[in-house]
Amino acid sequence: MNKIQLLKMAFTNLFRRKARSILAILGVLIGTASIITMVSIGLGISKNFTDTMKKNESLHVIQIFGISKRNQAPGSQTMKMDDKAIKYLKNIKGVTFATPVKTLNTRVIVGDYVADMNITGIDPEFFDKAHIEFQSGHNLKTGDKFKFIFGSMTAFNFQNYKTGRYIDYSPDGKTPINFVVPKIELTNDPEYKKAKVTGRRYGITREQSENPPKYEVFRAGGVGVIRGEGEYSFSAYTTLETLNLIEKSNKRAENAVGQKNSRYESRNNDQYQSIMIYIEDINLISDITKKLREEGFEFYSIMDEIKEAQKTYAMIQGALGGIGAISLLVAAIGITNTMIMSIYERTREIGVMKVIGASLYDIKRLFLCEAASIGLIGGILGTVLSLIISYVLNFLYSKFGGGGIGMMDMYSYGYMGMGTEQSSVYISYIPPWLVMFGILFSTFIGIVSGYIPAKKAMSLSALESLRNE
Repeated sequence: MNKIQLLKMAFTNLFRRKARSILAILGVLIGTASIITMVSIGLGISKNFTDTMKKNESLHVIQIFGISKRNQAPGSQTMKMDDKAIKYLKNIKGVTFATPVKTLNTRVIVGDYVADMNITGIDPEFFDKAHIEFQSGHNLKTGDKFKFIFGSMTAFNFQNYKTGRYIDYSPDGKTPINFVVPKIELTNDPEYKKAKVTGRRYGITREQSENPPKYEVFRAGGVGVIRGEGEYSFSAYTTLETLNLIEKSNKRAENAVGQKNSRYESRNNDQYQSIMIYIEDINLISDITKKLREEGFEFYSIMDEIKEAQKTYAMIQGALGGIGAISLLVAAIGITNTMIMSIYERTREIGVMKVIGASLYDIKRLFLCEAASIGLIGGILGTVLSLIISYVLNFLYSKFGGGGIGMMDMYSYGYMGMGTEQSSVYISYIPPWLVMFGILFSTFIGIVSGYIPAKKAMSLSALESLRNE
C-alpha cells in the first residue's frame, strides 16, 4: 500500500462516520484554539512590555554609582569614580560614550514661576550620542556656562510665586512657561521669590536658621527643551563647569556663617557622584555589564529588569498554555475513543485486509493516519478560530478600551516611571511560529492518541475477525 492509497483510504474511512469524526475534530479544534489563545494573551503582555522598552532610551544607558573593592575580581586594579574611570569606561568595547554626572537641588525662577528642583551637570555630547530630540531650542555645547536645557515635564514642578498656583499637567505638553529665554535665575536662598501660598508640592524643605547663608543669585539662560516624556524629561541639565561653580558658591556662603553641609563635605572634588555610559548596540549590554561586575562597578541597568520580567512572562505563558492544554487532553481522549470504536465496527474489514496480504505495518499506518488526520484538521480549524478570536480581542480593545489610558498603558507607565509613547497595544499576539506549533502539536496529539487503537488493530486475528463480524 503506497502513501497515496493510504491517505485516500484514511480520509475515506474518516468520513464514513461523519458525526463521530466531526465531534472528534471539534474537540481538537477547541483544544487547539484554547492553547493558542491562552499563550497568545501571555505573548501579548510580553510584546507590549518589550515594545515599550525598545522605545525607551534607558535601555541603552547604564548608570554607575560607585566602585566596590569587595566586588572586584582577583587581579583587577582599584579605581575611583574619577576621570581615569571615565577613560577606562570609554575604552570598553561597545561603549559609545561615557559622562560624569553631578546633581544639585536648587531654586529655579523662570519669569513669574518658581520651583525647587534638581539640576544635573553632564557632558552635553551625551545627548547627541543618545539621539535625544528637542522640541524647541538646541542642545548645550561643550564649554557653555550658565546655559540650561529643560525636560518637557519639568514645567509641572513650577508654581506662580505671585499667586501660588501650580502648573497643571497637560497631555499636549502646553504650558505657560517658555524655557528658551535669555533670563533664568538660580539660587539656594529659600526666601528668594518665595511663593505667597505655602504647601509645597515639589522640592526639599530646607532647614531655617537664625543666621542663614547669603546665597548668590545666578543669572542664566535656557537654550532647549527635551522632547517627549522620557527619562530625561524630568530634570534640568547644564554643563559640569556650571554646576561646579554653583556648588562652590553655595559652599562659600554656608562656610561664611559657619554652616557645614554634608552634601559638600562628603563629596570629593576629584570624584563624581555617578557616571552614565551609553551603548548603541543593546546586544552588547550583557558583555559590558559582565565586564563592569568584574571591575567592581556598582551600577544599574534596566536590561537586568527586562530579563527578570521575561522569566515572569515565560511562566505566565506556560501557565496559560497549561490551562489550554487541558482541553486538548480531553480531545485526545475523544480521538482514542473514536478510533477504538472504529476498530470494533471495522473488525471484518481489518480481517479482509490481512487475508488479501496487507501487512501489520500497513494496518498500523492506516489507523495512525486516520488519527493524525483528525488532529491535523482540528488543528488547522482551531488555529483559524484562534486567529479570529485574537483579531476580535485586539479590535474590541482598540475600539472600546484604547481611549485615554488603558490597562496596558497604565502598566507601562507604572513600570517605567514615565509615560512612554506606545503605538499599539496587543491583548493577544499570535506570531507565525505559534500557528505552526498549534497545527503540528495537534497532529502529534492525534498520532499519539491513535497509537493504542492501531496496536489493537494489528493484534486482531484475521480468522477471528471474519468469523465474529
